[in-house]
Amino acid sequence: MGPSVAQDIVENFLPYKNGAEGYITEDIHFIESRLEEYHSRLTGLAAELDALRRYHRQTLQELPMGVCSLAKDQEILMWNRALEELTEIPALQVVGSRLSTIAEPWKSLLMDFIQQPDEHLHKQRLTLHGHRRCLNLHKAAIAEPLAPGNSGLVLLVEDLTETQELEDRLVHSERLASIGRLAAGVAHEIGNPITGIACLAQNLRDERESDEEIGEISAQLIEQTKRVSRIVQSLMNFAHAGERQQRLYPVSLAQVTQEAIALLSLNRNRTEVRFLNQCDPQHLAEGDPQRLAQVLINLLSNARDASPPGGVIRIRSEIAEQTVYLIVEDEGSGIPKEVQGRLFEPFFTTKDPGEGTGLGLALVYSIVEEHYGQIDIDSPVDPETQRGTRFRITLPRHVEASHAVS
Repeated sequence: MGPSVAQDIVENFLPYKNGAEGYITEDIHFIESRLEEYHSRLTGLAAELDALRRYHRQTLQELPMGVCSLAKDQEILMWNRALEELTEIPALQVVGSRLSTIAEPWKSLLMDFIQQPDEHLHKQRLTLHGHRRCLNLHKAAIAEPLAPGNSGLVLLVEDLTETQELEDRLVHSERLASIGRLAAGVAHEIGNPITGIACLAQNLRDERESDEEIGEISAQLIEQTKRVSRIVQSLMNFAHAGERQQRLYPVSLAQVTQEAIALLSLNRNRTEVRFLNQCDPQHLAEGDPQRLAQVLINLLSNARDASPPGGVIRIRSEIAEQTVYLIVEDEGSGIPKEVQGRLFEPFFTTKDPGEGTGLGLALVYSIVEEHYGQIDIDSPVDPETQRGTRFRITLPRHVEASHAVS
């Protein structure tokens, strides 16, 4: 059949005269011109296909999501730039090798995924260099173009870490807001009777000065009502922490830090530590100085409680174009990784019973948030000794009008 089909094609598309006297010169020229035309057309189609192939490959390379293409035998055919950045494994190192040869933890993560029947896995947790990342994994079977019947795989790795952190902050903020409303009501209901109890205990002590037992009981009652009053005041502070400030002022971080240090120095019953105020006087934040002083008092008080006698607590500032950073670093015992995610929850504390209300860092978080800022924890600061904690607060920077224009 082949020769006859070819003959039909030639006769239809390359007509020529087949006389007894042989080929005519015009027919041969006609055939040559047609062949040249088809050759040019095929060359153009090949160039277009090659350009299209390059375009699609470049699209996959630049896609802001990790792409890994696998042959049927799990040979890596593509490892795009986003996957290079996420895994810190260069494509030149892995393309052409088997998936089972890549470094951990990516080997286990991807190998386990391709063995599972699910085509999508959501919010997979992975720890990289001490930081937890949140990933979505997707896969699809793709037929290999040069090997019909063989089915390879395309793996997509989507990094959701920043999105998940934003979701967690939103949930945390909503939880703080609801607890704040509850705290305001509780504080109001508790405050009035506690004041009455304190007054009665004071009167009882004054009237029965000669009775030592009554005097001691009265003193204990007064001391406990003071403690409850401090808790109530913390509740009230926390309840009002989420309110956005109507007016913002330029706040010198060096000055507000010095004020917080001066207030903490009045309490001689705590661990003796040394505060180093290394903030630049030229670094100004945009905010409420009283509220930011509350933030520093809470952070410095916690740092002092965690520090050994004679320890050093450093407070310094840094600036970026529109941002100012306030950093508080101590040499204390550090904060375990498993509790860092709960530090800003109301009523959560790592201190001994009776030592803290668990509202200090929740208040800090709320005040920083009302200033449109952010707070991050790094602990331990020294990986060798497993000691030290660093709080890094991001705040809007105050820029003078003349500087802003320039």
